[in-house]
Amino acid sequence: MHTLQEVNVRLAFTVSHKRRLIIVEHAVAQMQFYAQRRWWQCEAGGALLGRHLLDSNDIVVDEVTTPQHGDRRSRFGFFRSQRHGEIARARWAEEQMTVAYLGLWHTHPEPCPTPSNTDKRDWEKTVSADMFEGDRLFFPIVGTTLIRVWCLSRRGFMRELREVSDNA
Repeated sequence: MHTLQEVNVRLAFTVSHKRRLIIVEHAVAQMQFYAQRRWWQCEAGGALLGRHLLDSNDIVVDEVTTPQHGDRRSRFGFFRSQRHGEIARARWAEEQMTVAYLGLWHTHPEPCPTPSNTDKRDWEKTVSADMFEGDRLFFPIVGTTLIRVWCLSRRGFMRELREVSDNA
């Protein structure tokens, strides 16, 4: 696993036997910027935007939305405003419908982040209510040391993704 001190690192996780989730360097850096390393820093989050690659079946997170005006943030809580969805729809239109909504990310003030029951309920609501391509959404949690990722399928199956050691 990569620690947050590593810079310009893309992350790759196994989704299935023939599919990976790849988070590009820029998106990793944007999420890491909001890691709650100080006692006074509030949770942050946003949406994952990217592509489903047809030639490899991989899913690539090219960009993330970052905290927006209207988000509600506290040390142990984050409420995402509608602005993130507006940004996602605008990017989809700007890129001729090639930018996909892939999930949601947020921070936790702990080294090895674990989803709370509130997180899990939010993810279930998101998968059932949001429109998205594919059969699952992804949910990275940025801790003070590690980034861990979970996925939730339309059928309600949730699991943590395993990081691929060779993410070249």
